[in-house]
Amino acid sequence: FLTIIDEEADRLAQLIDNILESAKLQSQSVQLTMQPLRLDALIRDAVIRVRTRHNNLNVELHLESVPPIQGDNVRLTQVLDNLFSNAVKYAAGSKIAVRVKQEDNSLLVTFSDQGPGIPKAYLPYVFERFYRVPGDRSSTGSGLGLYICNQIITAHRGKIWVESELDQGTTFYIQLPIKSTL
Repeated sequence: FLTIIDEEADRLAQLIDNILESAKLQSQSVQLTMQPLRLDALIRDAVIRVRTRHNNLNVELHLESVPPIQGDNVRLTQVLDNLFSNAVKYAAGSKIAVRVKQEDNSLLVTFSDQGPGIPKAYLPYVFERFYRVPGDRSSTGSGLGLYICNQIITAHRGKIWVESELDQGTTFYIQLPIKSTL
């Protein structure tokens, strides 16, 4: 019982943190600590962290040699951790493919799984605050994770979007400028 109480307390603390984080992001009161960073190194670090929690996770990396960007290391790590967490939760056992490449004056990150996919009717809403795709998927989650990701990427003057096919998987795209005007 103590283990259950401990796990639920952790989940509640995470929910409170997410609600506070989403309120800060919505009010645009979050200050980004911008610095030059290597997005490919950030992704490698995120993979190492997620593999320590999920030993059998199959992650395939395709990281081109790309220039550094101006970004907030902590906030971008939060985005990557959230995308991995969602993939583990909603596409359990699926291979996750992460790609980074330069396209003109931006970097494009694709984050793909081979899970059950998201019905097209729900795709326009996945980045909304408190939105959860209806159905018999995971019962946990607050519907704040992708909202927070969207707010962080937008604060970096980037874009995030999703494409999905039922029974084929889901791909999240993140486009970040190489030269930031923040």
